[in-house]
Amino acid sequence: MSESIEHLGLRDGARVQTLQVVVREETPFLPKVAFVLISLASLGGAVFTGLGLGVAPAGLGLRWLTLWSIALAGGFLLWRLVYLRSREPGVDQAPLEALNHTALARADRVARVVAVSVFAGAAGAFVVPHLEGAPLQRGLLVAGSLALAALLALGVQGRGATTAAVTVVALLLLGWSATDAGTGWPLLLRVLHLSAFTLWLGGALWNIAVAMPAGRQHANVPAVLAGAKQLDRFRWVVRFALPTIIITGLVMAGGFRSLGLDWWTSFPGVLIPLKVLAIVALVVVFITCPLFRHCSPVQGVCNVEDLDHSDRPAP
Repeated sequence: MSESIEHLGLRDGARVQTLQVVVREETPFLPKVAFVLISLASLGGAVFTGLGLGVAPAGLGLRWLTLWSIALAGGFLLWRLVYLRSREPGVDQAPLEALNHTALARADRVARVVAVSVFAGAAGAFVVPHLEGAPLQRGLLVAGSLALAALLALGVQGRGATTAAVTVVALLLLGWSATDAGTGWPLLLRVLHLSAFTLWLGGALWNIAVAMPAGRQHANVPAVLAGAKQLDRFRWVVRFALPTIIITGLVMAGGFRSLGLDWWTSFPGVLIPLKVLAIVALVVVFITCPLFRHCSPVQGVCNVEDLDHSDRPAP
């Protein structure tokens, strides 16, 4: 896609100025489907892991909310720090700044909603029984979530506060991985699993709640090129995140492979194949989205080559 962007943005600048960007009225539904699928998959995994840790049924939802909200914040903040750029090669600066201004203003509002979720899940460490004997670890996990909620409430305009928030997310993921898996190889697998989940989930939120609405308000070619570059960076991350989620999940589930078929088809064992099916469906959605141009309602963001056809009469 980078060659197409270069072609449209640099090699034919005069023609680019004449292109018309089409904005669809309906919001693409496949990204929302993917967001729901990954959330449901995480819920199944959190319930299974929570039961293994001895979490009472009443506390399973709270523990899932804790991990889900941290992941939501982490991927969301990473888009702001890494995918969104103040300068893009081949993109006019003024339209880019206008797009980023709209995106960051909207991201501030979304970040504060995420902050409420993180705050609500801060008590998740209190439902894990073995943390009763580790008050310092429990206190650090709770304090980390409260600190993350406070940083999110400040918004994402400033890179300093956003970088601090990402650091807190990384420490929380490490802390929760140690809580769930202990040390050694299980810890590494858990860190990779939660990190990959974080990269996907929060990035999906930014795309749906920030990138799409901001793109609608700036239906011009420079904004499309900038939006396409941001989305392409996210896609590259997802190409590694999805296989990582699948592989680490299967390895962690490998310890149960000797159990009989009745265990895999009854609760809680059935949660493992159900989670795998949800992630397989997610892979299908990820492949399908660009094919049907469902990554964005703005023409050209899914595939900039579509701009080449935007000024041609329909056959």
